[in-house]
Amino acid sequence: MSKLVNSNQASPKAIPQYDDSHYAVVDLGSNSFHLLITQLATEPKGKSLKTVNKVKQKVRLAAGLDNNNLLTDEAMTRGLNCLKDFSLYLKTIPVNNILVVATAALRIAKNNQLFFDAAKQILPKQIKLLSGEQEAKTIYAGVAHTSNTNQQANNKQLVLDIGGASTEIIVGSGCSAQKLVSLNIGCVSYIGKYFVNGELKQENFTQCISAAADVIKTVNKEFTQLGWQTAVGSSGTMQAMIEILKQRQQEPTITLSFLNEIQQTLICCQRIDDIQIAGLRADRKAILASGLSILIALFECLDITELCLSSGALREGLLFELVPDARII
Repeated sequence: MSKLVNSNQASPKAIPQYDDSHYAVVDLGSNSFHLLITQLATEPKGKSLKTVNKVKQKVRLAAGLDNNNLLTDEAMTRGLNCLKDFSLYLKTIPVNNILVVATAALRIAKNNQLFFDAAKQILPKQIKLLSGEQEAKTIYAGVAHTSNTNQQANNKQLVLDIGGASTEIIVGSGCSAQKLVSLNIGCVSYIGKYFVNGELKQENFTQCISAAADVIKTVNKEFTQLGWQTAVGSSGTMQAMIEILKQRQQEPTITLSFLNEIQQTLICCQRIDDIQIAGLRADRKAILASGLSILIALFECLDITELCLSSGALREGLLFELVPDARII
């Protein structure tokens, strides 16, 4: 692993300089690694955190897990190269203003300590490995503290997050999560299992939806019995769906009929490399089929009628952890 660390040479680039008014969160996801930098401002109305920079790299860490749940050297190298780049942005930010967390892929990886040890030589702050429960709680906090509506205490909200190697389901009221779970189903881990060679056939979707549903059905009754007034999503799959709806100049609300329509459109495309949908960004194509299948399974198993997009999720929840008395704007 020392060879892997030594190979991490970030290319020279103009990196903005930050100071002790800045706060940074690093989210080492199973699909992408994210760096979010915000600046704290104190005004008569109180403290607020405003985003000043975002850096994202598609690392696809979960795709580097072998059959024994060991991360390959290649996957680790991709991740460590990304951290080398991120570290350039973190140099002038106080260590106490930084949070670095890892999620499902590194939870699953049996050799994750190799990655953490190598990362210590790169990052100014040690990585915190979130449990599935911690991840779900943080996602809910991010959704709750960026909500534009003042939710009444008795109004329940369903929150869904489809990640690269896990999916979180949460029901809560206001700022409190009442029930949550993290399931080992994700768009990166499922793409290689159910869409072999990038083929988009009906049978591939049927198998992927069924596999996701089998896992969701182990917990669905507990959530549907609680009930909720609104449902929101906070991950790339939902964002992709909303972007397509906006391109069509339709209401930014996801329904099962719309998801099934997109499924049929993908089947007509035949291959992942040939996906063409107005409003869909090129970087969302690779794992759209698996993410869509998981979302369809969630809709069917939880009897969801419609879903809106949340402006906050894990990273915003981490910001709230760093500065709990600041508004996130």
